Amino acid sequence: MATFDRKKDADAWELGQKTSLASGTWSDPRNAEMTLAELIKEFLTERRGLVSQQTYDTDESNLRLHVADQLKRLPIASIDGRQLRRYVANLVRTKRHSTAKRIRESLGGVFAYAVREAYISHNPVLDAPLGRGDGTEANTVRPFTESEFKSMLVAQRALNPNYADIVEFLRETGLRWGEMKALRVRNVVTNPFLAIMVERSKSDGYPEKQTKGRRSRKVPLMGNAGKIAMRHADGKSPDAFLFRSTGGSELSGPNFTRDLRWKTTAGDHRVHDLRHTAATAWMSDGINVKTISVWLGHSTTQQTVNRYSHWMNDDGDMAAIARMMRARRERSEERDL
Repeated sequence: MATFDRKKDADAWELGQKTSLASGTWSDPRNAEMTLAELIKEFLTERRGLVSQQTYDTDESNLRLHVADQLKRLPIASIDGRQLRRYVANLVRTKRHSTAKRIRESLGGVFAYAVREAYISHNPVLDAPLGRGDGTEANTVRPFTESEFKSMLVAQRALNPNYADIVEFLRETGLRWGEMKALRVRNVVTNPFLAIMVERSKSDGYPEKQTKGRRSRKVPLMGNAGKIAMRHADGKSPDAFLFRSTGGSELSGPNFTRDLRWKTTAGDHRVHDLRHTAATAWMSDGINVKTISVWLGHSTTQQTVNRYSHWMNDDGDMAAIARMMRARRERSEERDL
C-alpha cells in the first residue's frame, strides 16, 4: 500500500486513483510489480489451446529468442514506449522487416493481455511503431530465369526424380509448399479442363488446416503439371495424398531440400521462388491479373499487383494508354462541334 510523507501527496495519489477508476483505466499497482518474464509465462499458459499450435509456437519462439533477458527482468510497470522504441529500432536494424514485425506483434500480444487483466492500464508497444520499412523486402521477387530453372531441374532429376516432379509441379501451378503437401488424389479434376483443386494446407510438423486465403480455388495444370499429377495419382485411392516422399511417407521440407542438394542445385533461390516463377511467367504471357490473383489464392487483386507490378506485361499498359488517348480525342472532337 502506498504511503506518503505529506497529506498533499496522498490526496493527489487518491485523486489519480479515483480518476483512473472512473475512466476505466485503473490497474492494481501490486500487479505491475510482475516482471515481463513472469507475464510472458502467464500469457503463454493462457494462450495454449486458444490458438493454433503453429501460432503458439511462433509466439513462444519470438518471446524466448528475441526478447532480451535484461528487458524480461524489468517490472512491467517500468517498461515504457521510449524503451520499446529502442528495442523495435534494434529489431529493424538486425532482422528482416517481416521478422521484426512478427516479433513486435508477439510482444504486443503480451502487453495487450496485461491490459485486459488490469495489470497495467496501457500497452506500451503501441508507442513503438515498426514503420513500413523501405519496401525492398516486401517487393523482392526473385523468380528463376528459364535457363536457371532448366539447368536446376536437370541436376535435380539426376538426384531424385520424384522430388524433381514436385519442383516442376510447383513452378507450373504457383502453389505454396503446404498447399502442395495437402493435395489429395481427388483434387485432380478433368472437367471442364485438367486442373487441381486447392482446398487445404499442411505446414511441416503441424495439422492440416485451411489455405492461407481461407477459400478453395481451381488452378489449371499447364505444361508438364498435368502429366505429373496423373502419374502420381495413378493407382491411388481418392483420399490418398497426391505427393509423398520417395520412401512413401509424408513430405518433409528439410528432407526435400537435402535430397535435392538445394543450395548447390538452386543457388540463392528458395523453394518459394518457384511460386514467384509461375506468377511472373503468367504475367509475361499476358494473363489477366485478376485471374492470376485467383490462381495464386491472394485475398485481393491489389495484393497481386503490389507484389508483381514490375513483371506485368507492357501490353496492358499500352492498351490502357490507347484507350485514354482515344477518349481524350473523342472529347476534343465533341467540343469542336
